[in-house]
Amino acid sequence: MFNKSYIKKAAAIAAVILAATALPVNMANADTQTTESTVTGSTVIGSTANQAASEYTEIRTASELVEAAKTATGNYKLMTDVDMTGIEWTPWDFSGTFDGNGHSILNLSVKTVSKHTMMTYDGNRKEYETYGAGFFGVLKDSKVTGLNIYGARVEVTSTEPCFAAPIAGLADDSDISDCIIKDTYVSLTDSAKMWGTGGIAGFGSGNLDNITTDVTLVCVDTDAAVRDEQFMGGAYAAGFLNIRNCSITIDGYDSDHGYVHDGGLVGMYMVYPLELSKTYQGEVLNNKVKGMITFFEDNTDRRAYCQANMGEVMNWTYAYSGFTSDFKRNETYDYSVTLLPEMCSNPSYTDTVTEATAADFGYTTHTCSTCGYTYSDKYTIHEHKVDNYSVVKEATGTDKKDGIEAGTCSLCNQTVYREYAANVVTDDNTQTTDNKVSDVNGKKESNSIVVIFVVIVVVIVAIIIVTVVIMAQNNKRRRHNRQRRRR
Repeated sequence: MFNKSYIKKAAAIAAVILAATALPVNMANADTQTTESTVTGSTVIGSTANQAASEYTEIRTASELVEAAKTATGNYKLMTDVDMTGIEWTPWDFSGTFDGNGHSILNLSVKTVSKHTMMTYDGNRKEYETYGAGFFGVLKDSKVTGLNIYGARVEVTSTEPCFAAPIAGLADDSDISDCIIKDTYVSLTDSAKMWGTGGIAGFGSGNLDNITTDVTLVCVDTDAAVRDEQFMGGAYAAGFLNIRNCSITIDGYDSDHGYVHDGGLVGMYMVYPLELSKTYQGEVLNNKVKGMITFFEDNTDRRAYCQANMGEVMNWTYAYSGFTSDFKRNETYDYSVTLLPEMCSNPSYTDTVTEATAADFGYTTHTCSTCGYTYSDKYTIHEHKVDNYSVVKEATGTDKKDGIEAGTCSLCNQTVYREYAANVVTDDNTQTTDNKVSDVNGKKESNSIVVIFVVIVVVIVAIIIVTVVIMAQNNKRRRHNRQRRRR
Protein backbone atom coordinates (compact mmCIF):
# COMPACT_ATOMS: atom_id res chain seq x y z
CA MET A 1 0.00 0.00 0.00
CA PHE A 2 1.05 3.58 -0.63
CA ASN A 3 1.80 5.95 2.18
CA LYS A 4 -1.44 7.84 2.72
CA SER A 5 0.37 11.01 3.73
CA TYR A 6 2.09 11.17 0.33
CA ILE A 7 -1.15 10.61 -1.45
CA LYS A 8 -2.83 13.36 0.58
CA LYS A 9 0.03 15.73 -0.25
CA ALA A 10 -0.27 14.89 -3.95
CA ALA A 11 -4.01 15.48 -3.85
CA ALA A 12 -3.53 18.79 -2.07
CA ILE A 13 -0.99 19.94 -4.65
CA ALA A 14 -3.33 18.90 -7.46
CA ALA A 15 -6.23 20.77 -5.87
CA VAL A 16 -4.19 23.95 -5.59
CA ILE A 17 -3.16 23.70 -9.23
CA LEU A 18 -6.71 23.06 -10.39
CA ALA A 19 -8.00 25.97 -8.34
CA ALA A 20 -5.38 28.20 -9.88
CA THR A 21 -6.62 27.21 -13.32
CA ALA A 22 -10.20 28.24 -12.50
CA LEU A 23 -9.49 31.98 -12.71
CA PRO A 24 -8.00 32.03 -16.24
CA VAL A 25 -10.61 29.53 -17.44
CA ASN A 26 -13.44 31.72 -16.12
CA MET A 27 -11.82 34.80 -17.59
CA ALA A 28 -11.53 33.08 -20.94
CA ASN A 29 -15.16 32.06 -20.78
CA ALA A 30 -16.12 35.61 -19.90
CA ASP A 31 -14.26 36.85 -22.97
CA THR A 32 -16.37 34.61 -25.17
CA GLN A 33 -19.65 35.95 -23.80
CA THR A 34 -21.59 38.75 -25.51
CA THR A 35 -20.69 42.24 -24.33
CA GLU A 36 -23.37 44.22 -26.14
CA SER A 37 -25.85 46.42 -24.28
CA THR A 38 -29.60 46.28 -24.73
CA VAL A 39 -32.29 48.70 -23.71
CA THR A 40 -35.21 47.19 -21.86
CA GLY A 41 -37.84 49.74 -20.97
CA SER A 42 -35.89 52.65 -19.57
CA THR A 43 -33.07 50.62 -18.02
CA VAL A 44 -29.80 50.05 -19.83
CA ILE A 45 -28.36 46.59 -19.20
CA GLY A 46 -25.42 44.59 -20.56
CA SER A 47 -22.00 46.20 -20.80
CA THR A 48 -23.44 49.25 -19.07
CA ALA A 49 -25.04 47.30 -16.23
CA ASN A 50 -23.51 49.58 -13.62
CA GLN A 51 -25.09 52.59 -15.24
CA ALA A 52 -28.12 54.07 -13.51
CA ALA A 53 -31.52 53.62 -15.11
CA SER A 54 -32.01 56.03 -18.00
CA GLU A 55 -34.58 58.77 -17.64
CA TYR A 56 -35.82 58.06 -21.15
CA THR A 57 -36.76 55.05 -23.22
CA GLU A 58 -34.54 55.32 -26.28
CA ILE A 59 -35.99 55.02 -29.78
CA ARG A 60 -33.53 54.04 -32.51
CA THR A 61 -35.62 52.47 -35.28
CA ALA A 62 -39.05 52.72 -36.91
CA SER A 63 -40.02 49.46 -35.23
CA GLU A 64 -39.17 50.84 -31.80
CA LEU A 65 -41.17 53.98 -32.56
CA VAL A 66 -44.21 51.89 -33.53
CA GLU A 67 -43.80 49.87 -30.34
CA ALA A 68 -43.50 53.01 -28.20
CA ALA A 69 -46.76 54.36 -29.61
CA LYS A 70 -48.59 51.43 -28.01
CA THR A 71 -47.96 53.08 -24.63
CA ALA A 72 -50.06 56.05 -23.52
CA THR A 73 -47.51 57.54 -21.09
CA GLY A 74 -43.76 57.70 -20.59
CA ASN A 75 -40.56 59.56 -21.42
CA TYR A 76 -39.01 58.90 -24.81
CA LYS A 77 -35.91 60.11 -26.62
CA LEU A 78 -35.19 59.82 -30.34
CA MET A 79 -31.59 58.67 -30.79
CA THR A 80 -31.34 59.00 -34.57
CA ASP A 81 -33.28 60.00 -37.67
CA VAL A 82 -36.10 57.57 -38.45
CA ASP A 83 -37.55 56.86 -41.90
CA MET A 84 -41.23 55.86 -41.69
CA THR A 85 -41.61 54.92 -45.36
CA GLY A 86 -44.10 52.09 -45.81
CA ILE A 87 -45.68 52.49 -42.37
CA GLU A 88 -49.25 53.73 -41.95
CA TRP A 89 -49.05 55.61 -38.67
CA THR A 90 -51.91 55.63 -36.18
CA PRO A 91 -51.96 58.96 -34.29
CA TRP A 92 -50.38 58.47 -30.88
CA ASP A 93 -52.61 59.46 -27.93
CA PHE A 94 -49.93 60.41 -25.44
CA SER A 95 -49.21 62.01 -22.11
CA GLY A 96 -45.56 62.43 -21.15
CA THR A 97 -42.29 63.70 -22.62
CA PHE A 98 -41.01 63.15 -26.13
CA ASP A 99 -37.49 64.45 -26.76
CA GLY A 100 -36.72 64.47 -30.46
CA ASN A 101 -33.11 65.19 -29.50
CA GLY A 102 -32.72 67.26 -32.68
CA HIS A 103 -33.46 64.23 -34.87
CA SER A 104 -36.03 63.90 -37.63
CA ILE A 105 -38.93 61.66 -38.55
CA LEU A 106 -39.08 61.27 -42.31
CA ASN A 107 -42.04 60.41 -44.55
CA LEU A 108 -44.67 60.09 -41.84
CA SER A 109 -47.97 58.91 -43.35
CA VAL A 110 -51.23 59.43 -41.43
CA LYS A 111 -54.58 58.40 -42.88
CA THR A 112 -56.59 57.67 -39.74
CA VAL A 113 -57.77 59.63 -36.72
CA SER A 114 -56.91 59.09 -33.06
CA LYS A 115 -58.44 56.30 -31.01
CA HIS A 116 -59.58 58.76 -28.35
CA THR A 117 -61.32 62.12 -28.44
CA MET A 118 -60.93 65.45 -26.68
CA MET A 119 -63.56 68.09 -25.98
CA THR A 120 -63.29 71.11 -28.27
CA TYR A 121 -65.55 74.12 -28.76
CA ASP A 122 -66.35 76.72 -31.36
CA GLY A 123 -66.70 80.50 -31.10
CA ASN A 124 -70.19 80.09 -29.68
CA ARG A 125 -68.75 77.83 -26.96
CA LYS A 126 -70.59 74.85 -28.32
CA GLU A 127 -68.71 71.67 -27.38
CA TYR A 128 -67.73 68.74 -29.58
CA GLU A 129 -66.15 65.35 -28.94
CA THR A 130 -63.30 65.65 -31.40
CA TYR A 131 -60.67 63.37 -32.95
CA GLY A 132 -57.08 64.31 -33.76
CA ALA A 133 -54.74 63.35 -36.58
CA GLY A 134 -50.98 63.84 -36.75
CA PHE A 135 -47.90 62.29 -35.21
CA PHE A 136 -49.81 62.67 -31.95
CA GLY A 137 -53.58 62.38 -31.95
CA VAL A 138 -54.46 63.65 -28.47
CA LEU A 139 -51.48 65.18 -26.65
CA LYS A 140 -52.29 65.81 -22.99
CA ASP A 141 -50.15 67.43 -20.27
CA SER A 142 -47.08 66.73 -22.38
CA LYS A 143 -43.79 68.20 -23.50
CA VAL A 144 -42.47 67.72 -27.02
CA THR A 145 -39.10 69.21 -27.87
CA GLY A 146 -36.44 68.97 -30.57
CA LEU A 147 -38.60 66.92 -32.94
CA ASN A 148 -38.23 67.54 -36.67
CA ILE A 149 -40.70 66.28 -39.27
CA TYR A 150 -39.76 66.11 -42.95
CA GLY A 151 -42.00 65.09 -45.84
CA ALA A 152 -45.02 64.08 -43.77
CA ARG A 153 -48.40 63.52 -45.40
CA VAL A 154 -51.45 63.71 -43.14
CA GLU A 155 -54.40 62.89 -45.39
CA VAL A 156 -57.61 62.17 -43.50
CA THR A 157 -61.25 61.83 -44.50
CA SER A 158 -63.83 61.97 -41.72
CA THR A 159 -67.46 62.58 -40.89
CA GLU A 160 -66.66 63.41 -37.25
CA PRO A 161 -65.30 66.59 -35.67
CA CYS A 162 -61.56 66.44 -36.27
CA PHE A 163 -58.38 68.52 -36.28
CA ALA A 164 -55.28 67.54 -38.25
CA ALA A 165 -51.71 68.84 -37.96
CA PRO A 166 -48.13 67.52 -38.32
CA ILE A 167 -47.22 67.24 -34.63
CA ALA A 168 -50.50 67.09 -32.73
CA GLY A 169 -54.08 67.10 -33.92
CA LEU A 170 -55.23 68.01 -30.40
CA ALA A 171 -53.12 69.47 -27.60
CA ASP A 172 -54.35 69.93 -24.05
CA ASP A 173 -52.06 72.00 -21.81
CA SER A 174 -48.99 70.79 -23.70
CA ASP A 175 -45.71 72.43 -24.72
CA ILE A 176 -44.12 72.02 -28.15
CA SER A 177 -40.75 73.65 -28.75
CA ASP A 178 -37.60 73.77 -30.90
CA CYS A 179 -39.05 71.81 -33.82
CA ILE A 180 -38.67 71.98 -37.60
CA ILE A 181 -41.49 70.94 -39.94
CA LYS A 182 -40.63 70.93 -43.63
CA ASP A 183 -42.34 69.91 -46.88
CA THR A 184 -45.36 68.61 -45.01
CA TYR A 185 -48.86 68.21 -46.45
CA VAL A 186 -51.96 68.18 -44.23
CA SER A 187 -55.32 67.53 -45.84
CA LEU A 188 -58.64 67.07 -44.02
CA THR A 189 -61.83 66.24 -45.89
CA ASP A 190 -64.78 66.45 -43.52
CA SER A 191 -68.54 66.88 -43.27
CA ALA A 192 -68.75 67.59 -39.52
CA LYS A 193 -69.83 70.76 -37.73
CA MET A 194 -66.39 71.50 -36.22
CA TRP A 195 -63.03 70.77 -37.85
CA GLY A 196 -59.78 72.21 -39.18
CA THR A 197 -56.06 71.98 -39.94
CA GLY A 198 -52.94 73.56 -38.42
CA GLY A 199 -49.28 73.88 -39.34
CA ILE A 200 -47.99 72.67 -35.95
CA ALA A 201 -51.04 71.69 -33.89
CA GLY A 202 -54.75 71.57 -34.59
CA PHE A 203 -56.72 72.65 -31.54
CA GLY A 204 -55.74 73.17 -27.94
CA SER A 205 -53.93 75.01 -25.19
CA GLY A 206 -50.32 75.28 -24.07
CA ASN A 207 -47.21 76.73 -25.69
CA LEU A 208 -45.53 76.77 -29.11
CA ASP A 209 -41.95 78.05 -28.95
CA ASN A 210 -39.17 78.44 -31.49
CA ILE A 211 -40.75 76.33 -34.24
CA THR A 212 -40.18 76.61 -37.97
CA THR A 213 -42.90 75.13 -40.15
CA ASP A 214 -43.30 74.92 -43.92
CA VAL A 215 -46.67 73.34 -44.65
CA THR A 216 -49.39 72.93 -47.22
CA LEU A 217 -52.82 72.89 -45.55
CA VAL A 218 -56.01 71.73 -47.28
CA CYS A 219 -59.59 71.78 -45.96
CA VAL A 220 -62.39 70.29 -48.05
CA ASP A 221 -65.98 70.53 -46.82
CA THR A 222 -68.11 67.72 -48.30
CA ASP A 223 -71.52 68.72 -46.90
CA ALA A 224 -72.88 71.91 -48.44
CA ALA A 225 -76.07 71.65 -46.37
CA VAL A 226 -74.29 71.93 -43.01
CA ARG A 227 -73.12 75.37 -41.87
CA ASP A 228 -69.96 74.17 -40.23
CA GLU A 229 -67.31 75.95 -38.14
CA GLN A 230 -64.04 75.49 -40.05
CA PHE A 231 -60.56 76.58 -38.93
CA MET A 232 -57.10 76.83 -40.51
CA GLY A 233 -53.90 78.32 -39.07
CA GLY A 234 -50.23 78.26 -39.96
CA ALA A 235 -49.34 77.62 -36.31
CA TYR A 236 -52.63 76.14 -35.08
CA ALA A 237 -56.26 76.13 -36.16
CA ALA A 238 -58.10 77.16 -32.98
CA GLY A 239 -57.70 77.46 -29.21
CA PHE A 240 -55.33 79.50 -27.07
CA LEU A 241 -51.79 78.19 -27.34
CA ASN A 242 -49.11 80.80 -26.78
CA ILE A 243 -46.93 81.37 -29.86
CA ARG A 244 -43.41 82.70 -29.42
CA ASN A 245 -40.52 83.02 -31.88
CA CYS A 246 -42.13 80.89 -34.58
CA SER A 247 -41.52 81.14 -38.32
CA ILE A 248 -44.47 80.07 -40.48
CA THR A 249 -44.54 79.36 -44.20
CA ILE A 250 -48.06 78.41 -45.27
CA ASP A 251 -49.74 77.45 -48.53
CA GLY A 252 -53.40 77.02 -47.60
CA TYR A 253 -56.47 75.85 -49.59
CA ASP A 254 -59.91 75.98 -48.01
CA SER A 255 -63.16 74.98 -49.72
CA ASP A 256 -65.96 75.55 -47.22
CA HIS A 257 -69.73 75.79 -47.26
CA GLY A 258 -70.00 77.11 -43.71
CA TYR A 259 -68.04 79.67 -41.71
CA VAL A 260 -64.36 80.16 -42.52
CA HIS A 261 -61.83 81.10 -39.82
CA ASP A 262 -58.36 81.18 -41.40
CA GLY A 263 -55.14 82.86 -40.29
CA GLY A 264 -51.46 82.87 -41.10
CA LEU A 265 -50.89 82.21 -37.40
CA VAL A 266 -54.24 81.12 -35.96
CA GLY A 267 -57.70 80.52 -37.40
CA MET A 268 -59.50 81.53 -34.21
CA TYR A 269 -58.05 82.61 -30.89
CA MET A 270 -60.49 81.78 -28.12
CA VAL A 271 -60.15 81.08 -24.41
CA TYR A 272 -62.44 78.61 -22.71
CA PRO A 273 -64.11 78.24 -20.23
CA LEU A 274 -65.63 81.65 -19.74
CA GLU A 275 -64.18 82.11 -16.23
CA LEU A 276 -60.67 81.50 -17.53
CA SER A 277 -61.18 83.89 -20.42
CA LYS A 278 -61.59 86.75 -17.94
CA THR A 279 -58.21 86.18 -16.28
CA TYR A 280 -55.98 84.37 -18.79
CA GLN A 281 -53.09 86.39 -20.22
CA GLY A 282 -51.56 84.77 -23.29
CA GLU A 283 -48.54 85.66 -25.44
CA VAL A 284 -48.18 86.01 -29.20
CA LEU A 285 -44.64 87.33 -29.55
CA ASN A 286 -41.97 87.68 -32.24
CA ASN A 287 -43.55 85.54 -34.95
CA LYS A 288 -43.39 85.84 -38.70
CA VAL A 289 -45.65 84.51 -41.45
CA LYS A 290 -45.03 84.05 -45.14
CA GLY A 291 -47.43 82.61 -47.70
CA MET A 292 -51.03 82.60 -48.85
CA ILE A 293 -54.40 81.08 -48.06
CA THR A 294 -56.73 80.55 -51.01
CA PHE A 295 -60.32 79.98 -49.90
CA PHE A 296 -63.98 80.27 -50.61
CA GLU A 297 -66.92 80.57 -48.23
CA ASP A 298 -70.10 79.31 -49.86
CA ASN A 299 -72.48 80.90 -47.40
CA THR A 300 -75.00 83.71 -47.76
CA ASP A 301 -74.44 84.62 -44.12
CA ARG A 302 -70.82 85.28 -44.89
CA ARG A 303 -68.01 85.91 -42.37
CA ALA A 304 -64.96 84.98 -44.45
CA TYR A 305 -62.35 85.54 -41.75
CA CYS A 306 -58.84 85.36 -43.19
CA GLN A 307 -55.94 87.44 -41.90
CA ALA A 308 -52.14 87.26 -41.79
CA ASN A 309 -52.14 86.80 -38.01
CA MET A 310 -55.50 85.64 -36.59
CA GLY A 311 -58.66 85.01 -38.57
CA GLU A 312 -60.95 85.88 -35.68
CA VAL A 313 -60.18 86.81 -32.09
CA MET A 314 -62.73 86.01 -29.39
CA ASN A 315 -60.60 87.06 -26.41
CA TRP A 316 -58.13 89.94 -26.57
CA THR A 317 -56.32 88.77 -23.45
CA TYR A 318 -52.79 88.33 -24.71
CA ALA A 319 -49.58 90.25 -25.18
CA TYR A 320 -48.86 90.86 -28.86
CA SER A 321 -45.69 92.23 -30.44
CA GLY A 322 -42.93 91.57 -32.94
CA PHE A 323 -45.16 90.18 -35.71
CA THR A 324 -44.04 90.45 -39.35
CA SER A 325 -45.68 89.00 -42.43
CA ASP A 326 -45.61 88.60 -46.17
CA PHE A 327 -49.06 87.13 -46.54
CA LYS A 328 -51.80 87.13 -49.16
CA ARG A 329 -55.50 86.57 -48.57
CA ASN A 330 -56.82 85.02 -51.77
CA GLU A 331 -60.59 84.62 -51.80
CA THR A 332 -62.32 82.96 -54.75
CA TYR A 333 -66.01 82.71 -55.66
CA ASP A 334 -66.32 79.64 -57.85
CA TYR A 335 -67.80 77.21 -55.36
CA SER A 336 -67.96 74.35 -57.86
CA VAL A 337 -64.19 73.79 -57.94
CA THR A 338 -62.46 72.24 -54.94
CA LEU A 339 -59.38 74.27 -54.11
CA LEU A 340 -56.16 72.25 -54.18
CA PRO A 341 -52.46 73.00 -54.62
CA GLU A 342 -52.54 71.52 -58.13
CA MET A 343 -53.85 74.38 -60.24
CA CYS A 344 -54.71 72.23 -63.24
CA SER A 345 -57.23 69.39 -63.59
CA ASN A 346 -54.73 66.85 -64.92
CA PRO A 347 -51.29 67.57 -63.47
CA SER A 348 -48.33 65.87 -65.07
CA TYR A 349 -45.22 65.67 -62.93
CA THR A 350 -41.56 65.30 -63.66
CA ASP A 351 -39.33 64.17 -60.81
CA THR A 352 -35.91 65.38 -59.78
CA VAL A 353 -34.02 63.37 -57.18
CA THR A 354 -31.60 65.12 -54.86
CA GLU A 355 -29.26 62.55 -53.35
CA ALA A 356 -28.53 62.52 -49.64
CA THR A 357 -25.13 63.63 -48.38
CA ALA A 358 -23.44 63.30 -45.01
CA ALA A 359 -24.87 66.70 -44.07
CA ASP A 360 -28.27 66.79 -45.79
CA PHE A 361 -31.25 64.54 -46.41
CA GLY A 362 -32.06 63.43 -49.91
CA TYR A 363 -35.51 64.06 -51.40
CA THR A 364 -37.54 63.98 -54.59
CA THR A 365 -38.99 67.17 -56.11
CA HIS A 366 -42.14 66.84 -58.23
CA THR A 367 -42.94 69.63 -60.73
CA CYS A 368 -46.12 69.84 -62.79
CA SER A 369 -45.23 70.58 -66.39
CA THR A 370 -48.70 72.08 -66.97
CA CYS A 371 -49.23 74.53 -64.08
CA GLY A 372 -45.79 74.67 -62.50
CA TYR A 373 -46.87 73.50 -59.02
CA THR A 374 -43.98 71.87 -57.20
CA TYR A 375 -43.52 69.96 -53.96
CA SER A 376 -40.93 67.68 -52.36
CA ASP A 377 -41.25 64.39 -50.51
CA LYS A 378 -39.66 60.92 -50.29
CA TYR A 379 -36.90 62.04 -47.98
CA THR A 380 -33.88 59.78 -47.47
CA ILE A 381 -31.54 59.49 -44.50
CA HIS A 382 -28.13 61.18 -44.56
CA GLU A 383 -25.46 59.28 -46.43
CA HIS A 384 -23.38 57.55 -43.76
CA LYS A 385 -20.18 55.56 -43.94
CA VAL A 386 -19.82 53.02 -41.18
CA ASP A 387 -16.87 50.63 -41.22
CA ASN A 388 -17.90 48.47 -38.29
CA TYR A 389 -21.21 47.68 -36.63
CA SER A 390 -21.66 46.10 -33.23
CA VAL A 391 -24.79 44.51 -31.82
CA VAL A 392 -26.72 46.55 -29.27
CA LYS A 393 -29.81 44.35 -29.29
CA GLU A 394 -29.70 40.68 -30.24
CA ALA A 395 -32.05 39.48 -32.98
CA THR A 396 -34.38 36.75 -31.78
CA GLY A 397 -35.10 35.07 -35.10
CA THR A 398 -34.76 35.07 -38.87
CA ASP A 399 -38.37 35.94 -39.66
CA LYS A 400 -38.03 39.64 -38.94
CA LYS A 401 -35.41 42.29 -38.33
CA ASP A 402 -35.78 42.72 -34.59
CA GLY A 403 -32.08 43.07 -33.77
CA ILE A 404 -30.25 46.40 -33.72
CA GLU A 405 -26.66 47.20 -34.64
CA ALA A 406 -24.82 50.48 -34.08
CA GLY A 407 -21.78 52.05 -35.65
CA THR A 408 -20.10 55.44 -35.92
CA CYS A 409 -20.19 57.30 -39.21
CA SER A 410 -16.71 58.28 -40.33
CA LEU A 411 -18.14 61.25 -42.27
CA CYS A 412 -20.18 62.98 -39.57
CA ASN A 413 -19.23 61.11 -36.39
CA GLN A 414 -22.87 60.33 -35.59
CA THR A 415 -24.03 57.04 -34.15
CA VAL A 416 -25.89 55.11 -36.84
CA TYR A 417 -28.38 52.36 -36.02
CA ARG A 418 -29.80 49.67 -38.24
CA GLU A 419 -32.01 46.64 -37.84
CA TYR A 420 -30.95 43.09 -38.64
CA ALA A 421 -32.37 39.58 -38.50
CA ALA A 422 -30.46 36.64 -37.04
CA ASN A 423 -28.33 34.74 -39.56
CA VAL A 424 -29.35 37.09 -42.37
CA VAL A 425 -26.72 38.94 -44.42
CA THR A 426 -27.73 42.55 -45.08
CA ASP A 427 -27.44 43.79 -48.64
CA ASP A 428 -25.79 47.11 -47.94
CA ASN A 429 -22.72 45.86 -46.10
CA THR A 430 -21.06 42.52 -45.50
CA GLN A 431 -19.26 43.96 -42.52
CA THR A 432 -21.90 42.62 -40.16
CA THR A 433 -21.35 39.10 -41.43
CA ASP A 434 -17.60 39.54 -41.18
CA ASN A 435 -18.01 40.77 -37.62
CA LYS A 436 -20.18 37.82 -36.71
CA VAL A 437 -17.74 35.37 -38.36
CA SER A 438 -14.87 37.09 -36.61
CA ASP A 439 -16.72 36.84 -33.31
CA VAL A 440 -17.39 33.14 -33.87
CA ASN A 441 -13.81 32.46 -34.91
CA GLY A 442 -12.58 34.45 -31.93
CA LYS A 443 -14.76 32.43 -29.61
CA LYS A 444 -13.58 29.17 -31.20
CA GLU A 445 -9.95 30.24 -30.90
CA SER A 446 -10.47 31.28 -27.30
CA ASN A 447 -12.20 27.99 -26.54
CA SER A 448 -9.31 26.08 -28.15
CA ILE A 449 -6.83 27.93 -25.99
CA VAL A 450 -8.87 27.07 -22.90
CA VAL A 451 -8.97 23.37 -23.87
CA ILE A 452 -5.22 23.26 -24.49
CA PHE A 453 -4.57 25.02 -21.20
CA VAL A 454 -6.75 22.56 -19.29
CA VAL A 455 -5.07 19.56 -20.96
CA ILE A 456 -1.63 20.86 -20.02
CA VAL A 457 -2.73 21.41 -16.42
CA VAL A 458 -4.18 17.90 -16.22
CA VAL A 459 -0.96 16.42 -17.58
CA ILE A 460 1.10 18.40 -15.05
CA VAL A 461 -1.15 17.22 -12.23
CA ALA A 462 -0.86 13.64 -13.44
CA ILE A 463 2.94 13.90 -13.59
CA ILE A 464 3.04 15.33 -10.06
CA ILE A 465 0.85 12.52 -8.75
CA VAL A 466 2.90 9.84 -10.51
CA THR A 467 6.12 11.41 -9.24
CA VAL A 468 4.81 11.48 -5.69
CA VAL A 469 3.69 7.87 -5.97
CA ILE A 470 7.08 6.76 -7.33
CA MET A 471 8.84 8.64 -4.55
CA ALA A 472 6.60 6.91 -2.02
CA GLN A 473 7.39 3.52 -3.54
CA ASN A 474 11.16 4.22 -3.53
CA ASN A 475 11.03 5.32 0.10
CA LYS A 476 9.16 2.14 0.97
CA ARG A 477 11.78 -0.03 -0.76
CA ARG A 478 14.66 1.76 1.00
CA ARG A 479 13.00 1.21 4.41
CA HIS A 480 12.42 -2.43 3.51
CA ASN A 481 16.11 -2.92 2.52
CA ARG A 482 17.35 -1.30 5.71
CA GLN A 483 15.16 -3.59 7.76
CA ARG A 484 16.60 -6.69 5.96
CA ARG A 485 20.22 -5.63 6.55
CA ARG A 486 19.55 -5.23 10.30
CA ARG A 487 18.33 -8.80 10.42
